[in-house]
Amino acid sequence: MKDFLTAPGFLSPYGTFGADFSTIMSWSFTILFIYGWQQGRKHQGQRHHLVTLWGMLAMLAYFTIYYLARGLGALSVEGKEGFGGPDWVYDYIFSPILLIHIVVISIGLILAIYMIILGFRSSNKKDQARLLIPGLLKMESKTFKRVLGGAAAICGIIAIARGGPLGRILVWVSAFVIIAGVLLLERTVERLLPDGANRHRKIGTLTMILYVIALITSTATYVMLYYIYPVIET
Repeated sequence: MKDFLTAPGFLSPYGTFGADFSTIMSWSFTILFIYGWQQGRKHQGQRHHLVTLWGMLAMLAYFTIYYLARGLGALSVEGKEGFGGPDWVYDYIFSPILLIHIVVISIGLILAIYMIILGFRSSNKKDQARLLIPGLLKMESKTFKRVLGGAAAICGIIAIARGGPLGRILVWVSAFVIIAGVLLLERTVERLLPDGANRHRKIGTLTMILYVIALITSTATYVMLYYIYPVIET
């Protein structure tokens, strides 16, 4: 898989197939989410729900398969040797942009899972329409403990049963951390935004902004890596 992803790309003379494919998918998902977000603002609830739901599920599946295979990060394969520019550009421009991208993507993954759950909890489908339900939306303490405990048990059992290298175990640790992050996010947000419909709108807008930032930063790192400062082999 790594050999396939590091093969010559098709968007630039110096890019890899994995980097080019990742760039196209980033643009595709972001455009899809913008469309879904606009449908929600136009009160096309069911269309918004289907577009964002399946888009986020596809994004999560893509991220899990592709980024784990590639090593979680734009420079995980290339390392600093994949950057052919001056050290000061790498230290003060490229690295901060890459760091912002990684942080935003990490938060975006948690929000994607959260928004999928919140989308069902805060809305109701009637005939062919889906509408947000105004009113208090709160997770019960026993539900919080059951889900958190169940996630810890399942991830722990799978990690122990599969064994293997540390990287494989960290995958399941990361899965639990993401689930715990979603639950803690819910407990925090429900105090700040108790109304379910308002919560969905506010968090949805924030999620959309983060995805646009993720697209901008990923595109910037791609352009610097493969157009402005590529490593040219002699």
